[in-house]
Amino acid sequence: MDNLLSDVLTDVQFTVVYNMLSLGIASMLFTAIFLWVARDRVLPKYRMAVMVSATVTSIAAYHYFRMFDSFNAAYGGTHTPLEAFAHYNVGYRYIDWFLTVPLLLVELVAVLGLAKAIQSSLLKRLVPAAALMIALGYPGDAKLNILGITGEGFASEAAVWGLLSTIPFLYIMYVLWFELKKSLASQSDKVRGLFQTLRVLLIATWGVYPITFILAMNTNGIPSASDVVNREVGYTIADILAKCLFGLIIFSIARIKSAEEDKSHASAEGH
Repeated sequence: MDNLLSDVLTDVQFTVVYNMLSLGIASMLFTAIFLWVARDRVLPKYRMAVMVSATVTSIAAYHYFRMFDSFNAAYGGTHTPLEAFAHYNVGYRYIDWFLTVPLLLVELVAVLGLAKAIQSSLLKRLVPAAALMIALGYPGDAKLNILGITGEGFASEAAVWGLLSTIPFLYIMYVLWFELKKSLASQSDKVRGLFQTLRVLLIATWGVYPITFILAMNTNGIPSASDVVNREVGYTIADILAKCLFGLIIFSIARIKSAEEDKSHASAEGH
């Protein structure tokens, strides 16, 4: 415990996280602006998917502003590592995920232009599962902040929450890979290829979160300086890929489907 309490962030470590959070703000903000401005470049039936993507990155930009301020106040002052961790509000990140992760699945389904009954059936299962996944993951990642729990049993108790949050994650993957097969059969090769990229991107980026959590987990529940850096850098990179890159691919799919269905639109867009 004494070693952890004396393990403060160096200037380099602080700057790395500071700059990564700044990159997160810029990425989310300007992706959101682009998507809002470009939404009219797709047909009205696919515009909702693009607007949801813009909403996701807008929400994320706001929360990255809050995380940036919270990190600067917690780790940029004279707090001990224990005090800094207690003052840094990791809840901002989970509130962001609680709102944006279900919306990622909404845009994923919306951009396919499925029949309303099929779309409704998918979203009724995917959205609650996504919300449950985030809700179950939060206590394990922020137990010290919300309950003040430290000690030998911290890691094992946190791992239980991590395992519980994996159950809805696996269900989401099942729906996206197996129950969407018939719906994807009617899509063009280009759309199927990009949709496959989106599914792989979800697995790759969502997989970063538990890996980063495990690497930053210790039996005392108090992250060391390197734990803090690994967690914030890992989460931020995953967020940028899962929200900004994901949203831009959604926009690309919407443009392709718009061009396929409306030749005049395709000509105007240079397809």
